[in-house]
Amino acid sequence: MYKMHCENLKQIEEGIKIIQVDLRRYISTENKKNEEIYTRLFSYLTTCWTEVRISKLAHEPSVFSTEEIEDVLSASTLKDKWITALNYSVCKANNINLTNNKLEIQKKLSFTPKIRYLELINLIEDDLLNSIEIRNKIAHGQWTYAFTSDLKSFSKKSTGMIRKENIVTLQLKVKLFKSLAQVIHDLAVSPSTFERNFDIHYKVIEQQRNNLHKRSYKSYRSKMINKYRRGIVKRRSMKTTSL
Repeated sequence: MYKMHCENLKQIEEGIKIIQVDLRRYISTENKKNEEIYTRLFSYLTTCWTEVRISKLAHEPSVFSTEEIEDVLSASTLKDKWITALNYSVCKANNINLTNNKLEIQKKLSFTPKIRYLELINLIEDDLLNSIEIRNKIAHGQWTYAFTSDLKSFSKKSTGMIRKENIVTLQLKVKLFKSLAQVIHDLAVSPSTFERNFDIHYKVIEQQRNNLHKRSYKSYRSKMINKYRRGIVKRRSMKTTSL
């Protein structure tokens, strides 16, 4: 199962690379319709990656028992799967009784482990959860207009979240989720590695979160379009010179 999830993860990562190549081309050529379509696909695959990544972590050799794997994978939502894996990893790493109760874990952790734990919970419940919600809307065909969960009315908030995503925010999210996944992986597989590398990974996470609010999609788009136009002019000039 572990090897199978590894292969699935590899395939999704290849898909993300291909989507980005095509998306950059559509941005450069100002093909707005295709840009929107490929942005939705990129968004969908980004959260699919997090789903396969947690399945891979759950089946990591010699980390979780059969019962613990079942608890992780049977959690009601993708968010809860990540939190369950984190809770069990924290308990094991800190030698406390295994529990999936966040309040119990907080009470038993000393100051530094508690601060780290709460921040990881926050990352899952804020950054990851938002992407999960968008993915679910896209998976149900709500690409242009999103609706409430009962499909009875238009959701301005969800529609805005979907339309706000672009290649810049999604590239940053991929980096953020990979760093988050690596931190929890280290905690589950090697607590000593977790201790050694936590600040390194968390610095990357903070940078990506800050960049999500700072990086300008309009600026990125303008650069891509201008680069494409300069390339056209250069190729035409080379053809004229050769004649």
